[in-house]
Amino acid sequence: MNDQTSETNGNDENKPIEMVTIDDLYRLYGVLADAKENAGEHVDTYLNIIKGTKGGTKEKLLASQFISRFFKYFPKQMAISIDAIFDLCEDEDINIRKSAIKDLATIGKDCSPEHLNRIADILTQLLQTEDQQEFHQVQTSLTTILKLNPKASLDEMFNQINTAELDQVRKRGIKFLCTKLPQFFSSASTDSSFSMFNKEIEDLLVKNVKNALNDCDAEEFILFIRLLASLSSMNTLQGRQDLVNIIMAQSELDKPFDHNDLERLMILLSCIQQALPLFSKNVNSNKYVNFYIENVMKIFNQISDETIRFEILKSFADLCSHYHTNQGHLAVPGIECVKSTDSQLSIIYDLLINYLPKPPVELVCQASESGGADENAEKLENKIIEETEARFNFSYVECFMYAFHVLAKSNQDFLNSLDNKERLKDFRLRLQYFAKGTQNYIKELRNTLINSSLNAKTSADNEENKIRRVALKVTTNIDALIKDLFHNPPAYKTSIVLSWKSSQSLEAQNNQQQMNKQTKRSLSVSGDESECSTRKKPERGIYQPPSGKYSTTTPSAQNLSNKRRTFSDNQRVRNFNRF
Repeated sequence: MNDQTSETNGNDENKPIEMVTIDDLYRLYGVLADAKENAGEHVDTYLNIIKGTKGGTKEKLLASQFISRFFKYFPKQMAISIDAIFDLCEDEDINIRKSAIKDLATIGKDCSPEHLNRIADILTQLLQTEDQQEFHQVQTSLTTILKLNPKASLDEMFNQINTAELDQVRKRGIKFLCTKLPQFFSSASTDSSFSMFNKEIEDLLVKNVKNALNDCDAEEFILFIRLLASLSSMNTLQGRQDLVNIIMAQSELDKPFDHNDLERLMILLSCIQQALPLFSKNVNSNKYVNFYIENVMKIFNQISDETIRFEILKSFADLCSHYHTNQGHLAVPGIECVKSTDSQLSIIYDLLINYLPKPPVELVCQASESGGADENAEKLENKIIEETEARFNFSYVECFMYAFHVLAKSNQDFLNSLDNKERLKDFRLRLQYFAKGTQNYIKELRNTLINSSLNAKTSADNEENKIRRVALKVTTNIDALIKDLFHNPPAYKTSIVLSWKSSQSLEAQNNQQQMNKQTKRSLSVSGDESECSTRKKPERGIYQPPSGKYSTTTPSAQNLSNKRRTFSDNQRVRNFNRF
């Protein structure tokens, strides 16, 4: 009699259940638990548990847990099991969604790569949630899936990132990868759970990032480059060169630029800022400097936006600071120190002399006729001082003269050859005139700084002094370069630090000193007060006297459109104070 009852109950477990209840689920669970390793023989029992996902709140929560618990015993039912939990991930009840998202990570441990792809795809889409707890659970489950099978998960996540209709899914997916992956790769050598993050996965990641970079905005671009820079393969000499090439490829610097395409110019600026830290004595910028001359500097004077034009010029000078003039460097195999041609150097020279005016003809004649009499010399000097404010653009001259000084070092015949005798004569005349104006202005700045530093009483006074110090750095740089170029023949030995780099360093030191003072002071203030102290981000100072000394007006940049896949306004160059 007992045997008959047992057999009847066993058969009941295999019968389809129309509406699964909590009691049914516990009974079904008991059957599979008792079967242990033979649980896979009870297919109908497992299918009845899956039906529990169509019940009420309690049934859904319990069914999801039981599905993940016995998932590995039913390989032929994997697809239907995953679909059932996917449905729960879209439930109106947030607790059900969080439970299902957690269970997705559990079943991921036992499913095939094909099904793991689907899970990674769904979890990436679920990053769009606005609930913080649910979002955290999605990240936790994604982390688990990534660690289980980096190859399958990365491919699917990048596929979703590249095709997502919602920006939020794309951006959060990128941010997740760029935050987590550096941690995973750095832990690979010390933690066995991250051992799968090896060279093969690095190569796969680089491939996927290259593809994603073809269609990204400024914020995404920076995140991707930082991710690549964190990889061990990118910390080698060849790796840094490869990373520079990846970055600069996005700028399309090898193609001609349109002076009206400000958006593309902004992309170029952003690319250069990301690439600059990667250049070194072994990774040169020669190729990009030459591209810059041919495709950007040719249209320099046609760029209407003054702020962007000056940033374009500064970025060019920054690139020139990593230009190699000889083969003495330990270059990357296959990477040559390509030199600038005469025609390329002529482009920079012509731009430079546009900002190096000739001395007024009548005064030159008078000085020549009088043999340099004091009266005429004084008159010429006074005229030069007037010209300083009206015509001299020290900021532009610093950049152009520095670039020319660097490039001409590898092509000294440009000024020295007999064929260029008249060019050198004209150049010296302009340099001499500009040097006098520069030296007079240096003297004036130093005197003003001494007096104003002693009498500075307000923050406005201190700001004016900062402006004057940057102006002094600009003009002393120019003076040093002119002295070098005025040698016979011109010399190329002087090494300067560009003024905006100097001001950044000085500002950082001042901020550190201020922070140290605040730290000492915070010992005697309350926690609330100390939290109010914030550090200001240092700004780069530049010097250009447009209409009167120490003017602080700033030309406004055009308001360009912010497209999803282009570099957005908040990533555009800052507008810096003009003097």
